[in-house]
Amino acid sequence: MKKKTIIITATTFALLGVMVFTLASNKKVIDERKQVKTTETNVAVTVASTEMKETNGNLELVGTAQPCKEVNVASESAGKIVQVNFKMGDFVAKGKVLAKIDDTYKRLAYDNARLSYTKNKEDLARYEALRKGDAISDTQLRDIRLAYENGAIQLENAKKQWDDTKITAPFSGYITSQNTELGAYVNAGTVVAGIADISELKVVLDVSESNAYELKPGQQINVTTDVHPDADYKGKISNISPKASASHTYPVEILIANNGKDKLKAGTYVNVSVNMGKSGKALMIPRDAIVSSVKDPSVFVVANNTVKLVKITTGRSFNSNLEVIAGLGEGDKVVTNGQINLTEGSKVSVIN
Repeated sequence: MKKKTIIITATTFALLGVMVFTLASNKKVIDERKQVKTTETNVAVTVASTEMKETNGNLELVGTAQPCKEVNVASESAGKIVQVNFKMGDFVAKGKVLAKIDDTYKRLAYDNARLSYTKNKEDLARYEALRKGDAISDTQLRDIRLAYENGAIQLENAKKQWDDTKITAPFSGYITSQNTELGAYVNAGTVVAGIADISELKVVLDVSESNAYELKPGQQINVTTDVHPDADYKGKISNISPKASASHTYPVEILIANNGKDKLKAGTYVNVSVNMGKSGKALMIPRDAIVSSVKDPSVFVVANNTVKLVKITTGRSFNSNLEVIAGLGEGDKVVTNGQINLTEGSKVSVIN
């Protein structure tokens, strides 16, 4: 009996040994699989070469023509709309009644104030005559004069409230939106229509610092559009902001006369050309190559599949291109897409 027990124990130890060996082997395999293999991969980028290009001395920009005047017309009184005299796209003259609100109570209040004012006016004239004959005291005359003046104020207030039931156009222009219908109830401040004056359009452009200092208010501007390619529109600079935006560009406002046969609609893209008086050749890079602000511009330059961050000095702006004054040479390759994944010394693969 004792011998049998010893055999079972030896067998158990043998099985345990096999299990321990198996677990150890499996752990080694699992640990090897968990190890992350890191390999250096190149960042895919597109590049462009710096080029010497001919310039015609013009600053050319693209903007959107907006109405010179545009407002939302709101009701100044509360009530039910009983009349609507406009629709989308209508041209309306200044002062035209666009809509009317039920004015029954406001009209009655005005009539009552008018009657009270008329009575007080007649009383004042009679009391002034009586005072000349010493028939009444100065106090009585003063009281009736105060009643007359208060009646005049009440009449003016009642008339204003009655007039407010008529919603009128603040200036001549085109209806751009209709926000009410017959029978609708509106509160004071409810917008009922949009109106825009497009007899003159304005374009606000963001201009670089170097160009902003060369522009002058009143300077003539040439404007063209793709919708009317044969038409030329005359414009002028009306305002140059004295303060730069966050991107260190200066908003410049241009006014365009819009009364010719090829009238533009608000929102049309326009091409603006300003004669800067400079022509010749300039070293150019795409604007997309800039990786920092225009105030302190830098670009990634590619050499031997490695990038280097280079600070540059820019000059004039030519649509999607910028003039480079210093920092680059002709033929340098600058990254135009993929900069977000780059740091100094990154390895790159040029995909274009």
